[in-house]
Amino acid sequence: MSRNEPWRREEALALAVRGGHEPLDLSLGIPRDPPARVPRPASPAPMPGRPQSDAFLAAPAEYPPSAGTMELREAAARHILRRYRVAVPPEAVAACVGSKEFISTLPLFLRDMRRPNTHGPERDTVLIPALGYPAYEFGARLAGLRAHRVPVDDAFRMRLDLLPARVADRALCLWVNSPANPTGVVEPLGPVADWGRAHGVVVVSDEAYVEATWCHEPRTILCHGLDGVLAVHSMSKRSNSPGLRVGFCLGDPSLVAGLARRRREAGLMAAAASQEAARALLDDDRHAEEQRARNARRVADLVECLNDHQLGCTAPAGGLFAWVPAPGGDGVAFARRAAEQAGLIVRPGCEYGPAGHPYVRFAAVQDSAAVAWRLDLLSRSPVP
Repeated sequence: MSRNEPWRREEALALAVRGGHEPLDLSLGIPRDPPARVPRPASPAPMPGRPQSDAFLAAPAEYPPSAGTMELREAAARHILRRYRVAVPPEAVAACVGSKEFISTLPLFLRDMRRPNTHGPERDTVLIPALGYPAYEFGARLAGLRAHRVPVDDAFRMRLDLLPARVADRALCLWVNSPANPTGVVEPLGPVADWGRAHGVVVVSDEAYVEATWCHEPRTILCHGLDGVLAVHSMSKRSNSPGLRVGFCLGDPSLVAGLARRRREAGLMAAAASQEAARALLDDDRHAEEQRARNARRVADLVECLNDHQLGCTAPAGGLFAWVPAPGGDGVAFARRAAEQAGLIVRPGCEYGPAGHPYVRFAAVQDSAAVAWRLDLLSRSPVP
């Protein structure tokens, strides 16, 4: 990986190995914790006349519902009611094959749902955070739409009032991520929902990290009504189960129904076993509370560790990341040096948008003692 090439995680891992280090990967938001345990379905009874040792488990003979089984949708609705005190009917809930898949394909399906506006400009723009998950921009490109980054203030909060009118008039949807990846910002969601309704723009709230809200109790945009809004939730973060590949969206019933129909036509559906496991996880709050406590401790420890090593950072309002000004003002150069000299894999801020170039993101997914040892090693290494 030469210094003129963009950062790539795979090459950073290889660079660490070439430097003689076992990589310590802080580039992905996947805590190094055991997976959540869910009850297994009862084993099938042996067939008559066949000994127990020959019993077998038959695979499902039907496609699982693309919109999700009724059991899963009802469990999601119960979870939202318990956690956020918002009543959502099960028909306003739909499953997805993990939230990343939903994010990447939503503009494509939403574009198909919105009829051409003969009385105004074409809705050909997806509004995305100035610093945000790369899938937001990818989804816009996949749909043949333009991505426009929303201005932010000095604290990285969105400033919708600074959007040019010509951009707002062409917006199909607006992505808001709270708590935000990578910055940890917690947005005031009520005004965002109001702005979308006032401008006829669908607001989609990516709430993957909502359980990692540290400044107050977790909140959803659905607290401000369902009309014109969608919320996307991830089993990967709440239950530390990214391998299930199942999430769910919920909100405006007409939007959910239209998306569910088009997603079914595209053949997008979570596996039956994943849907059943997700149902069990959504009905169990204890494991989520335990994961939340582990994440809170790890974030606090990481912030303390970074500050102890003169990598000044502020505790995030939410999320699983520390957003840190890179020494020298170049996030890519720092990420390369961290990989090569300490085997520490972190993600440069430019991966989340051009404004992130002077920053680097550390994921709070490893114990702080392991991180501290790598930072000690890095501090003893000469700066090239």
